Amino acid sequence: MNIIIILMLIVVLLIIWLIHDYKTDKKNPKLIKTYHKAGLSDQDIVIFRQTMQDAKDQIKQWELAVKEDAALQVIEQVTGGLDSAKKLFQLIVKRPKIALSNNDFLYKHLPTMLDLIETYQNIKSVDKLDQALLVDSQKVIRALSEKIASLYALTVSDDIETIKNEVENG
Repeated sequence: MNIIIILMLIVVLLIIWLIHDYKTDKKNPKLIKTYHKAGLSDQDIVIFRQTMQDAKDQIKQWELAVKEDAALQVIEQVTGGLDSAKKLFQLIVKRPKIALSNNDFLYKHLPTMLDLIETYQNIKSVDKLDQALLVDSQKVIRALSEKIASLYALTVSDDIETIKNEVENG
């Protein structure tokens, strides 16, 4: 009887491992081809995909925090930072070369935003909180959100300028 239970446990663990392995190794051949055309090696693609997975997870965490907090919802409505982060993420996935010009977004702004939101939530959870401190943390989150929205607008305007030059110069 014990052997059957152990065997069943091993089979279940193996299935879970295979499902997890499949999910993490999913590859979009069309995107891989695009990345190769952009000059990325297989090793670069692995690093790029991990970076983008981290960014995706961070954006999801940000989105969850916004959904759960009225003040963060107001900040998002005013700044559009989360929406801009999603759109910038999509642009980078489609055109990995712009990841270099948006490395601050990937490696600084997104992790910092999550740190700020965590700090804000910690301040908010304290029973005897200082309202000024809470407002200050909201201001910092808003400023970073505005910065991310501006970064997206700048990236899109660069694209428009490039297309304009290509059309004018044939």
